[in-house]
Amino acid sequence: MRIAFVTAILTHYRVPFHERVRALLAERGHRYDLIMGRPQGDQAAKRDAAELPWATIVDNREIAIGGRSLLWQPVLKHVRGADLVIVGQENKHLVNYLLQLGRGRWFGKVALFGHGRNFQARNPDSAGERWKRLWARQCDWWFGYTEQTKRHLLALGFPAERITVFNNAVDTAALLALSSSVTEERLARRRREIGLEGSNVGIFVGSLYADKRIEFLIAAAELVRAEVPDFELLIVGGGPDLDKTRALAAPHPWIHVLGPRFGADKVELMRIARLFLLPGAVGLAVLDAAVLGLPMITSDYAYHGPEIAYLEQGGTGMIVPDCQNERAYADAVIALLRDPARLAAMAQRAKRLSATHTIDAMASRFAEGVLAALRA
Repeated sequence: MRIAFVTAILTHYRVPFHERVRALLAERGHRYDLIMGRPQGDQAAKRDAAELPWATIVDNREIAIGGRSLLWQPVLKHVRGADLVIVGQENKHLVNYLLQLGRGRWFGKVALFGHGRNFQARNPDSAGERWKRLWARQCDWWFGYTEQTKRHLLALGFPAERITVFNNAVDTAALLALSSSVTEERLARRRREIGLEGSNVGIFVGSLYADKRIEFLIAAAELVRAEVPDFELLIVGGGPDLDKTRALAAPHPWIHVLGPRFGADKVELMRIARLFLLPGAVGLAVLDAAVLGLPMITSDYAYHGPEIAYLEQGGTGMIVPDCQNERAYADAVIALLRDPARLAAMAQRAKRLSATHTIDAMASRFAEGVLAALRA
């Protein structure tokens, strides 16, 4: 049978997932097609998009209607004839509605892939969230990020037997291999290149936008620096707030804004750090940090992604109460930096966490879900 996965863009971290799923389904005699759009606007600014030689690439079209930005993906001719079409759950993706309405008639079965709800929604009962709940039930199968997604779908009345939880992950094995190949000499060279002088280094890695709370992070970092004189901060990532981040960091030569970095480059930077600092929305970065043995310090921010469930409070990281309190966040960082034994114990627990959430396990669960959806 033929399975078509439609995505607005393909990010670097998703490449190994699709490669593994394709191979697993090919072993069962099935064809897996990936149809992806070219990044535009803010997505292009993040500079984290990738391509695969076997994928079909289309030119998405942004459409403004009633003050809203919607997306048209010209994929209908590419999914026609597929036995199962999988699309990301997004209100703005217009083609989803045609596929969902036409499933079983003009198209094959349709599955949704996503969170189930917008974890960053300020109003969970907004018109947009009510619309999302309505269409979340109009599909043949669901591929949910974590058990949080499944609980949400069950509350909507979606059948449990048509939900696959794949436990969203990154390629932890590849990150670990890259980390193992990094020598102390190489790290010393990187420190000189950056101009690092301190040994107590924190790092942020991720897209730079409002929900990551970079302004809060820099304010808290100033408080840490006042009590830990050799504290320095690395900020790695791109996005719409990159220029703003550079401006905020400019008065502080010990804050190094390095832009987007990937692969070995990113891993080397993370190896230099002792803590992963992310006071805003936590997503898959929790696994990036765990692989490198970096305890993550976040806050009780209301808009975390479902992957926050992977963080073990006091074990692999910390969720600091009162997300508006820079002093409380800074104190948590200071306390850990001053307690090497506790920091080392948390680093070891983080590494063990990463061994249980792998891209291979994710791809295997997803592929089994695809087979179940085809049989249903």
